[in-house]
Amino acid sequence: MKKVAVVISLLVVFFGVQSDACVGKLLHIGVLNSSEGKVLSEMLASLITERTGTTVSVVYYKSTQELYDAMQGKQVDIAIENTARAMKLLNQPAETDPKKAYEFVKAAYEKEKGMIWLKPFGFTGNSGTTSRSYTATILRVDILNNFPVLPRVINKLGGMIDDESYARLIKSAEGGEKPKTVARDFLKSKKLI
Repeated sequence: MKKVAVVISLLVVFFGVQSDACVGKLLHIGVLNSSEGKVLSEMLASLITERTGTTVSVVYYKSTQELYDAMQGKQVDIAIENTARAMKLLNQPAETDPKKAYEFVKAAYEKEKGMIWLKPFGFTGNSGTTSRSYTATILRVDILNNFPVLPRVINKLGGMIDDESYARLIKSAEGGEKPKTVARDFLKSKKLI
């Protein structure tokens, strides 16, 4: 019985310290100003705030170039990107297999841009591109020192949004429902917050 109490105490201390590593800090999420960007960024912001106590601000950008400039300038810590657009940014031909494209951009972004791709959300909608692609969260490598638990928290969304759910989320947001409400309702339905 003593051993169980010691193990439970250690787990509480370990996980308590992990989540406190983010409390009171500020993260900036940058996304393109679109229904997808608004819903997914609000989903990330709510999940991060609820799970870590970190304050999150969301900034909308008009163009991909503007967003990437902000990331390189360390004005944005987290962004949402899809593999088709990332392949284009890397001057690579379109890849029809989203899994291959994901593995390629994941490796290239870390090596060339100092950015980490986390698990894809799960849907493969075309996101305004001609080929099917995965959409995932990317973050700058340097923020991992200040937010060590962040990838684990964000990866809880990995594979959670299928094409049908994605279509419903976007339809709700474009139908007049606030993106924050749409995002929080989805997170609650999946018991993530």
